[in-house]
Amino acid sequence: MELKEISEKVEVLRKEAADVCSQLVQRPSQHPEGRTDGCVTYIKDYFDGLGIETGVYTLEEGKPNIVARIKGKSSSTIFWVGHLDVVPEGKPENWTYPPYSGAIKDGMIYGRGSSDMKGACASAMVAAKVLNEYQPPHNMDFWFTADEEVGGRAGARWLAEKHIFKGEACIIGDGGGSSPGLVNIGVGNKGGLGMRLIARGRTAHGSRPYLGENAIDRLLAVIPYARRIGDYRLELPPELAPIIKSSAEFLLRDQTLTEAQRLAAKSLYDYPTGPSLNIFRGGVKSNVVPDYAEAQFDVRLTPGCDAGKVKARLEELVAEAGVPGVSVEASASQTVGYCEPVDSPFVGCLSEAVQRVTGVKPALTIAPWGTDAVSVKRFLGVPCLIFGPMVESQLHRSDEYVPVDNLVTAAEVYAAYPFFHGG
Repeated sequence: MELKEISEKVEVLRKEAADVCSQLVQRPSQHPEGRTDGCVTYIKDYFDGLGIETGVYTLEEGKPNIVARIKGKSSSTIFWVGHLDVVPEGKPENWTYPPYSGAIKDGMIYGRGSSDMKGACASAMVAAKVLNEYQPPHNMDFWFTADEEVGGRAGARWLAEKHIFKGEACIIGDGGGSSPGLVNIGVGNKGGLGMRLIARGRTAHGSRPYLGENAIDRLLAVIPYARRIGDYRLELPPELAPIIKSSAEFLLRDQTLTEAQRLAAKSLYDYPTGPSLNIFRGGVKSNVVPDYAEAQFDVRLTPGCDAGKVKARLEELVAEAGVPGVSVEASASQTVGYCEPVDSPFVGCLSEAVQRVTGVKPALTIAPWGTDAVSVKRFLGVPCLIFGPMVESQLHRSDEYVPVDNLVTAAEVYAAYPFFHGG
């Protein structure tokens, strides 16, 4: 099989890739419901029309997962994993185009989930269509899953835990890599530390607040102390130093960053990311002193660090604040995130495929976000690499978009990779 032939066949499907992405965006799958049934029905109809075998697996009503299977010449299987659920759109008035319009304008597809990650799902569908015309050296399973944005409980986590996923190597589509000047392969991703501050007080009438104990005031007093966890230098394995260095250097390629943003990017892997205060709740009425308030933070940790030590330091900081009625909840697993050896054959083969398609040697990075690879690694021990068409700066933003060019590049890599795997 000539790579040129694959590229030509994918290029012919350029408009189809854009249309498929648009159609997926137009089938809302945002949380808290996170329903994927609309997308799965569309995907199944697409593959049924091509005569490609599919299977649907459902743990929770409204959240099916679907796989499309391309038969190869050997018994070995490579599986691709991408998620169909998306985060909420926020305020619709903050969008130039309606968030579920799937608008295609000037070579971009707009809408919630276009970059994260229905664009990659569209690329995978087009790649499967092209591969179906041949018998690749290996079986190729394309999985489209639910619940990634909430830990994969009815999606990849369940599919991995029950060993429904099958294969010797996994490509996670939940990443960038296809953007010109930013070509990269994720060899790992950061993990998270669930963090919540809870403050309790005593209610009183708002006209005489001194008779109560304001939980919000207590919480606000402790937050500056909790934020200092971002100054805690992580203890990381020396062997990760090269990939951490290359990951930070990759982030600094973004010429749009301000000096403050560049400084934050430089320390993204050596320190906990954030903590980013993303949810704040408190109070029941404007004339009632609140007796309860909570703040939820997003804290990301580099693979190889001791999350238990981070948690212990966080508890020390909250205690240091000396504010009564405030506690911290932090969940830390023994290991956070994951990272593949950069000298593994899998990394070499995917790097060669990406370089052949793009003409650029890909940088090797650790993705700052989490992916379903963590579940695949935990329950199956299968090596995972991350590559996709997303524009990494667009994740979870208003006016989210993905370029059609990126979809085509990712589809070429997905369709070509089975011919590079194993040398």
